Amino acid sequence: MGEVKSSEGLTAQLCLLCVDDEVNILNALKRLFRREPFGVVTATSGEEGLFILRHNPSIGMILSDQRMPGLSGSAFLEVAKALFPHIPRMILTGYADIQSEHRSVVHGGACSLLAKPWDDQELLRAVRSRMYGGNGECGGEERDWHGIHGTRQTADPPEQLQREG
Repeated sequence: MGEVKSSEGLTAQLCLLCVDDEVNILNALKRLFRREPFGVVTATSGEEGLFILRHNPSIGMILSDQRMPGLSGSAFLEVAKALFPHIPRMILTGYADIQSEHRSVVHGGACSLLAKPWDDQELLRAVRSRMYGGNGECGGEERDWHGIHGTRQTADPPEQLQREG
């Protein structure tokens, strides 16, 4: 399960792409996932994340911050979804910016919204589920909504997210 075949028939380790402009967050994510059977590739911007996606066929999932200079998380995921619709996408956010989170889900196709600071076990569960059980359309499952204080719901999004601007 944790491998992909390249066009040359070579086997590569499946990888999680983590995108965040804060290096300390990327380091924390690498530590959290170090014992998992997949690799972790990091990018400090949406632009760098797109470069990695285009040049690394072993990316099996994307975990992106929402608020970054340049491309926001939702804009990055929107492009990533257009280029690689089969790759599951998740957003990490430290902000209660409902409109940005709504855009991440509607346009970027994020399967889950997770709050910073995150609960390690909840993040591990969500990534494992999407990495091995999902696809770009969330594996046919309902999207996970993690409130800004970590409250998890697996039903419809909060009413504010259902309404258009």
